[in-house]
Amino acid sequence: MTQLFNQRALKKHHQAGKSDSPVTLLTPPLRATMVLGILIAISGGVWATIARIPVNVRGTGVLLPVSTINSSKSNTNGTAIYMFNRPEENWHRTARLFLQSPNQFSDVNVESLALEIYNASQEIEKPVSKVNQKDSSSNYAKSLEKTFKGMAISNGRLLLWVRSAPELQQLSSSLDHLQRTLKKTTNEANNIQEKQKILRQELKSRTDYLINMKKLAAKGYVTRQNILEQQSQADNLRSEIHSNDNELIRIAGNRDEAYQKLREQTAIVISNEMIFAPRDVYVSNIIPNDGESVSQDKILMELSDNRLDEPVMVPAFLSSKEMAQVFPGMKVLATPSGYKRSEVGGITGRVVSMAKLPSGVDEISARIGVKAMANQIVSQHPSPTLVVLALNRSITGNAVNTGGYRWSSNSSLPFPPTPGDTLDVEITTRRVAPIELVLPAVREFLGLVPPNSTPTSSPPQQSGQSKKSEK
Repeated sequence: MTQLFNQRALKKHHQAGKSDSPVTLLTPPLRATMVLGILIAISGGVWATIARIPVNVRGTGVLLPVSTINSSKSNTNGTAIYMFNRPEENWHRTARLFLQSPNQFSDVNVESLALEIYNASQEIEKPVSKVNQKDSSSNYAKSLEKTFKGMAISNGRLLLWVRSAPELQQLSSSLDHLQRTLKKTTNEANNIQEKQKILRQELKSRTDYLINMKKLAAKGYVTRQNILEQQSQADNLRSEIHSNDNELIRIAGNRDEAYQKLREQTAIVISNEMIFAPRDVYVSNIIPNDGESVSQDKILMELSDNRLDEPVMVPAFLSSKEMAQVFPGMKVLATPSGYKRSEVGGITGRVVSMAKLPSGVDEISARIGVKAMANQIVSQHPSPTLVVLALNRSITGNAVNTGGYRWSSNSSLPFPPTPGDTLDVEITTRRVAPIELVLPAVREFLGLVPPNSTPTSSPPQQSGQSKKSEK
C-alpha cells in the first residue's frame, strides 16, 4: 500500500507523458523566486556594506540674529510716550550729551536744558489736532510695519519717554528755587558790592589821613592817641570789607547749591525717564502702547544690533547628549515652523561654534531675546546648549518666497519665513554604513558584548557596613 502511494506521488513530478524522466522537485516559478530572493539578499548585503546613510541629531533654533536682542527696562513709574516716531528736536541730543558728559555743561546750559525738558513735558500732554493726529497715525502705522524687519534707529536717538509726574514736579520745583535764589542773590550781591565800593573809598581816605597824621606826630603836632584811634577806625573798615566778602562767598554758595540741585534733578529725569539708542540699532519690539502707564523695571523695548529679517547667524539649542556629537563645520538643515520638511526640505547651513556649558532660561533669553521661547526650549531639551548656525544665502534668487535663503528643495515656497520663527534643526553628525548600525544590536543579542547597564548607587546603610567591614 505504501509503495502505491509513493509511485503515485512521484508521477506528479515526472515530465508529462514520460514516466521514465528525472523527477523535478523545484518548478521553474519556484526556482525563479529563489534566484530573485538570493539576488535581493546579495544586493542588500552589498548596499548595507557600501552605502552610507546620514546620522542626525535634532534641536530647536530661532530665526533671529544670535545674541543681539537686548531689553530696555523702565527706571521709574510713569506714562510711556513714543518719541521715535516724532520729529527730533535739538534738546534730545543735548540731553543725551548731558547724560554722557555732565561736566561739560555750565550752570547756564543746565538751566536752559532743564527748562526745555520741562516745557517739552507739558507740550506732550496737550491734545493734537485732527490733521496732526492723522499724520501721526499714518507715520506710526509705517513705523510698525518697519518693526517687522527691525526699524533702524540712529545712535543717540530718543526712543521712549516715561513721563513721571513726581520727578517732573521736582524738576519744576528746582527751577523755581533756582530762579528765586538767583533773583535774591543777585540783589544781595549788587547791594553788597555797592557798599564795598563805599567802604573801600572810605578806607583809602582814612589810610591817607593816617599817613599824614603819622608825619605830623613826628613833629609833635598830633598825639599818639589820635593816631591809634584812626588806626582802629581803618581796621574796622577792613574787617567790615572782609565780612562783606564772606557774605558774597555765602551768596555764591547758595547760588551754586541751587544750580547743583537743578543739575542733579535734571540728571535724574534724563536717566530715569528717557531711553536713548545706545548705538545704531533696530527696534524689534515695543511692549507698552503710546500713553500707557508703566511701572518700574517693566520691559519697554527690545533692541537688536542687526536687522531682524534674513539673519545669517542664528542660535539653536541641543540637549547635552546630542551636543557631544556636534562639531563645527557639520551640515545643518533648518526647517521653520509652518513648513513640512517632506514638502520643502529646509534651509541649508553649517555649524559655526558651540557653547561649552549648558544654558538656563536667563542665558537663552539673552541669546534669543524672547523669554517665552526660552521656556519652551528648556522644556523640550534637558540641559540645552547653544549652537551657532550659519545659514546659506541664495545666490540665484529664481525661487519665490525663499526669504533669501538656500533651500534643500530648490523650489518656490508658499510663503516666506518670518523673523522669530522656531526652527526644527537637523544636524548631520556622520555618515555610516547601514550594517554598522545593525552589528552592535546583533552582538548584544548573541551575547558577544555585555549589555549596557546603568550604575545604581548603593544604599547608605550598605556603604556604611562595607566601610566597617573594610576597617
